[in-house]
Amino acid sequence: MTRFKYILFDFDGTIADSKAVVLSVYNELAVRRGYTKIQAHNIDMLRSLSIKNRCRELNVPVYKIPFIAAYVIRQYGKSLHQLAFNPGIEDLLASLAKEEMPYAILSTNAARNISGFFQLQNVPCPEIYTSSKVFSKHRLMKKFLKQKKLRPDEVLYVGDELRDIIACRKCGIPVAWAAWGYDAPEALIVNPPDYILNTPQDLLQII
Repeated sequence: MTRFKYILFDFDGTIADSKAVVLSVYNELAVRRGYTKIQAHNIDMLRSLSIKNRCRELNVPVYKIPFIAAYVIRQYGKSLHQLAFNPGIEDLLASLAKEEMPYAILSTNAARNISGFFQLQNVPCPEIYTSSKVFSKHRLMKKFLKQKKLRPDEVLYVGDELRDIIACRKCGIPVAWAAWGYDAPEALIVNPPDYILNTPQDLLQII
C-alpha cells in the first residue's frame, strides 16, 4: 500500500500546457521594458538555467520577478481558452479519482485562473491552494500540511521546475519532477528530485 496519502500538483507546465500563453505575455512585456525576448533560438538554453542565470540572460533584474509574475497572471486569465491539459494528464487525474487517491493543485498562479481552466475543460476541479509569492511555495506547502494534519512524507508533490524541488526540500515533502514541463534536466543537476516522471502515467507506478 502506498505511503502517500495526498498528491499535490503544480499547475503551469505540469497540469496545463501553458507555455505559449506565458511566453506570449512575457514577450509583450519584454518589448515594453527592454528585456530580452524568449524565442526559438534561446528557449532551450534558458530552460537549462537557474532562475538567477535566466534573469541575467534576459536582462531582467531578479527583484522584478514578482512584478513580472503578477503581470503575467493578470493577463493569463484572458487566454484560458488557449490552454489544454498536457498529454496524459486528464487520464491520470481520472485514474487517481478511481483509486480514491486525494489530490490538489498547489500553485503560484491565481485560483480563478486554475478553476476557470478546469471549468473550460469540463473536468471536476480539485482543491486549489495558491500564493502570489513566487519564491514562497514552501510556506504554502507547510500551511497545507498543517491544515490536512499530514506529515511531509505522506505527501508527494509533482512539479516541473527547480523552484518546486527547492520548496519541497525546505519542508521535507518528496518531489516528483515532470519531464514534460518548463525546466530542462540540466537545471536540476545540483538539486535532483526524488522521482522523475517521463510521462504522467509514471506517477501511478510510484504511488
